[in-house]
Amino acid sequence: MRLTKIGKYKAYFTKDVLLLISKFKQSKQKQPEAGGILLGQVKENNIYITRVSFPSNQDKSSRFSFSRNKNYAQAIIDFEFYNSNKRTIYLGEWHTHPEELPTPSNTDRKMIKDQFSKNKLNEPFLLQYIQGTKGFYLALLEPKNFNEIQVKEED
Repeated sequence: MRLTKIGKYKAYFTKDVLLLISKFKQSKQKQPEAGGILLGQVKENNIYITRVSFPSNQDKSSRFSFSRNKNYAQAIIDFEFYNSNKRTIYLGEWHTHPEELPTPSNTDRKMIKDQFSKNKLNEPFLLQYIQGTKGFYLALLEPKNFNEIQVKEED
């Protein structure tokens, strides 16, 4: 399990979640970006990321971009929510970048802003996790003034 402090929150990533995401690191030349959604629970100021979705063949990706299929992701969100007695919820997005310590692109930032404006969310924030080739970027984003609390670390 990885614990990352992010603002007033503590984010806990299970080993299974980290293992799955690490399988998609862009370590090979020309390997496309991959991504999915982050799912879990929030208890007070503790965020537990216990599940992630796999990339699907309905997603669009290239070496430097990733766009997940919304219908596929919503089906996973609904399944996890109802099969956990409404405890497992959508917490945000994950994807890979072909850089050592990743930084979100303008497209990444716009996608999160769109999530706030177009969807009903269970929490007042979203997480954005970007896996690089040697480290990761994690941001906790809030819609009001689009506050961003971020962490950048090596794995």
